[in-house]
Amino acid sequence: MTTVRTNVLCFIFIGITVAVAAFLYPSLPEQIPTHWNLAGEIDDYTPKPWGVMIMPLVALMVFIIMKLIPIVSPKGFRTDQFKGVINIFTVVLVGFMSGIGLLVLLAATGRDVHINEMTYAGVGLLFIVLGNYMSKVRKNFFIGIRTPWTLASDEVWSRTHRLGGWMFVLIGFFLFINAFVQVPEAWLVGSIIAVALVPVVYSFVLYRKIEGFEEEHPQDDSL
Repeated sequence: MTTVRTNVLCFIFIGITVAVAAFLYPSLPEQIPTHWNLAGEIDDYTPKPWGVMIMPLVALMVFIIMKLIPIVSPKGFRTDQFKGVINIFTVVLVGFMSGIGLLVLLAATGRDVHINEMTYAGVGLLFIVLGNYMSKVRKNFFIGIRTPWTLASDEVWSRTHRLGGWMFVLIGFFLFINAFVQVPEAWLVGSIIAVALVPVVYSFVLYRKIEGFEEEHPQDDSL
């Protein structure tokens, strides 16, 4: 995806959310629901105007951060090789945040938006997209599975991200299905922990197999 198309799509997503917020603002209550528990019940509110603008601001912040990554990446860890992937990640992340913002605004009007189910579906699709492109991410300090062992070895980075990509896609399908067919909470928590820990452990084991941890002793050239 080109940078121009990325910028246009992100501005459209953020612009729609801001426009809807401005249109609904006079009719919205003083307290905007901003958090739901696992049962789908509202358990926290944020007063206007922050409750209205928080998600558009978060979407804008995500856009700015993603645009800064190629600028601040140090030599040897530049992101030019996968600029298109960063653009795709930027669009889906900004689109996701903007979508959540629209759901919050609709919920504030009193509509039953089933926000938990919609969030599960959205996060699931987000993970599927990220997982599909994860193997194309090259070694850097900001995006991907950054462990001491992936950063120390191109081979470990590449193979860990192939595994991580598959795991992201699988957990994405699981979360998407959970939006429509409720599964035990323990299964959901366990799967999230697995997708967080397994690639880290795998990178350690793989590094030990490929590179090892043997210390190199300098030759003693003294007579």
